[in-house]
Amino acid sequence: MTTSYKLEAFKELRKQKQAEREKEVKELAEKEAAEAKAHAENLKRIAKKMAIIESGGVVPNPKPATEEKAEKPAKKVAKPVKKKAATKRGRPAGSKNKKK
Repeated sequence: MTTSYKLEAFKELRKQKQAEREKEVKELAEKEAAEAKAHAENLKRIAKKMAIIESGGVVPNPKPATEEKAEKPAKKVAKPVKKKAATKRGRPAGSKNKKK
């Protein structure tokens, strides 16, 4: 048998989940409305351009290309760094610990 505190915990959990579901439904509806609005605006923009093209006009470029870009300053060339000579590995010369 279950105890009363477990039953109350289940009821609270159900209430929380129901509230989360309602919140998700609202967020989804808002997202879909925003997407529909953006799509409608895009269709209006396209229809306006098509009307200009069909009438034989030229569609103006909303973002005109900038004139030549400013020249970039020349990069400094780094001098090559000389590498150190490799050191020999092994026993030092004159050591008493030699191979036999």
